[in-house]
Amino acid sequence: MVDAKVWKDIALTFAGNLITAGWSAVKTCALLGLHRTTWYRHLNPPAAAGITVPHTDRAYPNRITGAETDEFMELLNSQDYGKLSVTQAYYRMLDAGHCSFSIAAAHRIVAAHGQNGDRRAQRPGTGPKRAKPVVVATAPNQLWSWDITMLHGPGKHTYRLYTVMDVFSRKVVGHRIEYTETAAHAAALITDAVTGNCQRPAVLHADNGAPMRAGTTLDLARSLGIELSYSRPRVSDDNPYSESLFKTVKYDLDFPRKFQDLHHARAHMAAFFTDYNTNHRHSGLNYYTPDTVHHGLVEQARQRRQATLDACHARNPHRYRRRPTAPGAPVHAGINHKETTQLSQTA
Repeated sequence: MVDAKVWKDIALTFAGNLITAGWSAVKTCALLGLHRTTWYRHLNPPAAAGITVPHTDRAYPNRITGAETDEFMELLNSQDYGKLSVTQAYYRMLDAGHCSFSIAAAHRIVAAHGQNGDRRAQRPGTGPKRAKPVVVATAPNQLWSWDITMLHGPGKHTYRLYTVMDVFSRKVVGHRIEYTETAAHAAALITDAVTGNCQRPAVLHADNGAPMRAGTTLDLARSLGIELSYSRPRVSDDNPYSESLFKTVKYDLDFPRKFQDLHHARAHMAAFFTDYNTNHRHSGLNYYTPDTVHHGLVEQARQRRQATLDACHARNPHRYRRRPTAPGAPVHAGINHKETTQLSQTA
């Protein structure tokens, strides 16, 4: 196969011969598939560029000199201006007759020196940096996640919704609604979830709330043989499954703006989670229900879907580019696991 540049050179040479023989440039270019500008550019190639100087090195008359920059930074970090924001310091310098450039230029200079952030003294860390939690589950009851969110009641009353879910199957294995967040309620939640599920998780993941870090929670987990995992401070993405579940709860069309009382909240959430576990086709599970995955019934459900797809394909094969296939459920899920995508966490 001829290289594009070689073909272009051949075409231009042939075009020159035709034009020399009396053909017009328009007809010659149309015959050879060349654009006329290509031919005219061939006749008058652009002159080679001379020595180029980068913009940063050019000696513009209005360029701020290094001496001016050093003087400004020294003054900015002096005792008079060191505790002020860049904007406050600039205008005070301007009133004192020190600045000879704009506020935008001042910010660019400060940014170039790496001082455009918070100029206050930062609180030193009180300990080693918290490691990123990385936990993976390949079957139910290996990894649970739990969290607490607020529900609105009548007037200014609020309730607390505690939930604990299996990360692999997304099944809500326990929940309760109380007036407050306490370690006692958290311990009762975990105990009821383990009892109702007839099995404990290997790892229980949560954020850094007070009930999660309470001594009673630690003692309970130790007595049940559960390893505790925690999110990093101020990193909401470290507990995505519970956060996604709460969004699913509150974006439901039947979710009340305000609950009438605690009994109403408990009745509504009990019905919701029963329906969620039994009937909700979860996007992170390839649209199988949490109960189907949790109880190991995915293959039976997949075969039923495949039979339906096969029947549809047999009736109308022209509607499909290829034979449709029903996928199974994902084989893993996890916190900060490299093969876990953001979509697989959604509810």
